[in-house]
Amino acid sequence: MVVVLLLGLACAGGGYYIFYLKPQQEAELLAQQETPTEMPEPSIEDKKPVKETKPPVTDYYVSPQRLGVREKPDKDAFIESVLYRGDKLHVFEKKDGWGRVSRYYVYEEGGEEVAEWVPLDALLEVPPTISKEERMETVSSYIEKSDDFKRYFDVFVAKTDQLLKEKTCRPSDFEETKGWMRSVTFKDRDVYFVYCGGLKQANKVYLDVGSGEIFYR
Repeated sequence: MVVVLLLGLACAGGGYYIFYLKPQQEAELLAQQETPTEMPEPSIEDKKPVKETKPPVTDYYVSPQRLGVREKPDKDAFIESVLYRGDKLHVFEKKDGWGRVSRYYVYEEGGEEVAEWVPLDALLEVPPTISKEERMETVSSYIEKSDDFKRYFDVFVAKTDQLLKEKTCRPSDFEETKGWMRSVTFKDRDVYFVYCGGLKQANKVYLDVGSGEIFYR
């Protein structure tokens, strides 16, 4: 009798598990799997747009026709050299509206460090647009003291512009010699010359204004 009772209780417990408890556990597990996982709400800092940091501009172009390069960031400082419209330069340092365009150097031992400076308001971030008329006016200003300038104006301007674009000469070369000088070496030809890059014979550039030929000796 006791054995039958125990057997009945065991069957009842098994039936309770199979028909009631197990289906309930499976339903709860399925519900948990179907419930989407909630993502944390992004913070205010995460919602802020990320700003891209642009690298500082260091390469510029000269805007005026002539720009004095000074030994100090001061408009009254000594002019070391001259730059010309469209010249590209690198700015190493910016200070009080001035840009340093050279390394620091010392003239004598124990002396003050100096460098070359230009005003930032005379510089452009992109090359300046130069019209044909403006280019002619600029080039002619470099050579307006040439011998027989008015007589050979067109050929002087054209060949000077050619030498400048080829980087054979700099504007300062023409300004130093006051433009094209008539040569006395060629008796039967109208030849003029200018020194480019130095004052030696090898730096002498000749121009035959009759043929437009540029040659060297």
